[in-house]
Amino acid sequence: METQLLEVVRHKRVSPVKRPAAEGGNREEDPGGGKRKRARHASPDKTMDSFALDDSDSGSDLDIFLSPSVDPSTLCPWCDEPLPAHPTPHLLSLIASARRRSYADDRPTNPLGLRAPPDVFVGVCQRHRFERVWVPRAGRRGWPMEIDWGALRGRVEALEGQLRAIVEDVDEDFVPGAREVKAELGGERRRPRKENEFWRDVVQNVKQQGSRQTTGVRGQFQHFNKTQPGYYGELGYVIIHQTLCDLFPPASFDPAAALPLTPADFIAHVLVPEAALNLIMEDLKLDRADALKTLRESVEYGVAMFPADEGE
Repeated sequence: METQLLEVVRHKRVSPVKRPAAEGGNREEDPGGGKRKRARHASPDKTMDSFALDDSDSGSDLDIFLSPSVDPSTLCPWCDEPLPAHPTPHLLSLIASARRRSYADDRPTNPLGLRAPPDVFVGVCQRHRFERVWVPRAGRRGWPMEIDWGALRGRVEALEGQLRAIVEDVDEDFVPGAREVKAELGGERRRPRKENEFWRDVVQNVKQQGSRQTTGVRGQFQHFNKTQPGYYGELGYVIIHQTLCDLFPPASFDPAAALPLTPADFIAHVLVPEAALNLIMEDLKLDRADALKTLRESVEYGVAMFPADEGE
């Protein structure tokens, strides 16, 4: 997602003067014998839920001079597009860092403008576009814009009991001899692991691709949305994952208990999303089905909103 925004910023040329008409291109004859540019229409395939930003989300190249009604301090110093009304601390940090490596560039579109090599400010433009367009949309869906990171570890630790039930419910389909235990119990007891959505996803993927490919780089890429903690993002993943590794040290696992995964992969593919699902249920007062939908729909928002380096 961030890569897509990055490409948008890189390919958009920002200039204080009007861009000349392109040679050739899509033109049609007007009645006077001259040529005029053919109107371009938005693609019907572009949806509002795409992280790609169209021209309606950014400033127009035809705005050569700053409108007197616009406060230049509300514009990005580099691309002259409007900044979000309430920038996050992460965006403010990015702006401060880029400002130190830029120099003044008073121009008609922004008397407070700055200039720098693109690699200095592209992250700023990527971030403020995200915050100006996507943060309000996320707010309408009830996704948080701030998370109490200091309390997150304790909240995950409070889930230890139900998570341990998943760890200890060995799947007899992958462990020799476990079928006999199930038969002795009549097969009627509740199965925290076998009933778990994330474990069922793992089993399905292993049957289709094998355990090595499921947990390999390609498998992780293919199933990225199913193993992430939703709107808790990268920073949330780091905290949740570390807490779970402390609660269930991979070295202390019975190797057979995690089959067909390794203990480390079991934590990443099953326990991390399960913990996040329970956190979302608590946050938004949702039932399990709606929380699971939110978990998967908010992954891209979480990755962009709460990157891992925000906690540094």
